[in-house]
Amino acid sequence: MDEAPSPFSVRVATFLSAEALSAVGSWATIIAIWGYAAYEYDASAADVSLFGLAFALPGVLLGPLTGTVVDRVGPKATLAAAKAVGVLASLALLTADSFHALALLSALHGATMAFSLPALQSMPPRLVADHHLARTNALVSLTDEMAIVLGPAAGGVAIAAFGFRGAFVFDALTYAVGLVILPLVRVRPIAGSTAGGEEEPPVRLRDALAGWRLIARAPLLRRTVACTFAVHLLYGMALLCEPLYVRDTLGRSEEIFAALQTAFGVCLVGGGLLAARLGERLASFGWVALGVGVSGLTAVVYLGTPWLAVAFLGVAAWGVATALISGPSRTLLQRSSPERAHGRVLSADMVAASSAELAGVGLAGGLVSVLGVPWSVTLVGLSVAAWTARVATAERREARRPAPERLEAAPQPAA
Repeated sequence: MDEAPSPFSVRVATFLSAEALSAVGSWATIIAIWGYAAYEYDASAADVSLFGLAFALPGVLLGPLTGTVVDRVGPKATLAAAKAVGVLASLALLTADSFHALALLSALHGATMAFSLPALQSMPPRLVADHHLARTNALVSLTDEMAIVLGPAAGGVAIAAFGFRGAFVFDALTYAVGLVILPLVRVRPIAGSTAGGEEEPPVRLRDALAGWRLIARAPLLRRTVACTFAVHLLYGMALLCEPLYVRDTLGRSEEIFAALQTAFGVCLVGGGLLAARLGERLASFGWVALGVGVSGLTAVVYLGTPWLAVAFLGVAAWGVATALISGPSRTLLQRSSPERAHGRVLSADMVAASSAELAGVGLAGGLVSVLGVPWSVTLVGLSVAAWTARVATAERREARRPAPERLEAAPQPAA
């Protein structure tokens, strides 16, 4: 195979554009069900909660299996199969005649994303040379970040033209476009032999927990996953707190809530472009820890005060900080684990993140009922920032400590 291309080559750029379009389609479906369909069917809080669980639980429950499949058959084949199922999952939503049915059928979408997410995240090391890896990971993250901004708009256009089911057809078409583009992508195969020349055994289902074992043994992997867990706990908490904050603390309308979300999305994309521009300079644990710590502090600025101007400043800074975490953290996970285990390590990180978001929703429910939104977010946000600073400090101390083998190899003084 020729030398690995850059992320700006025609094939890779076309692939990333198709993934961005697919992410926009998925967000359009979420908006169609969460907003418009819930209103049309007069959905209860329990129905909306069921929809959220249907999207999130497959990633938690299927995580070990999805990573094993990625490492067994390869990320490209897994991504292709997930997109084919995604087309069917989107069209299946057209058959639902109640919000309850929509929520249950959403589990198919959740299962699709449980396979497609670790597959997509395992692609960059096979697509580009290592010196392009950090920038490519940032661009992969940017596809999701752009979807947060463009997905609701695309969903709104489809819904205005064809009703909320129009978003499901649009989603199916975006999956199909990605499926057509995927054969054009060239991926580098993993070398299948050991140093002794013997073929390595294929990845089996009983190897599903290998990613977790690698994370437990490797300090850098462990710290990186711990950081992403902490920041997703904060995201899950914000999912419940944000609308309550705008309504009860700020005393503002849903238009202000939408404006705050737009500010977050625009700054998220801006931060994603900055991460792609800086590339390798952000590919260190120090930057990941800094991004998580700043996320904790900016969440406090956003949701911890009763002033609207400060809330806009906080949510904008939160968007930038969020964008500086995703790509660099995946670069660390990829470089710190064997290539043939990337799927399992990345799916373990996905499980940790999804579990943290579910835990964050539950934590927010308990804390907000006692402390209210500002004090609850302040408590958790400052805890995340302080804990991350402690982890980063411990990492720097270990980095300065001489390795044992170097001490043993040191010359002995003459007798």
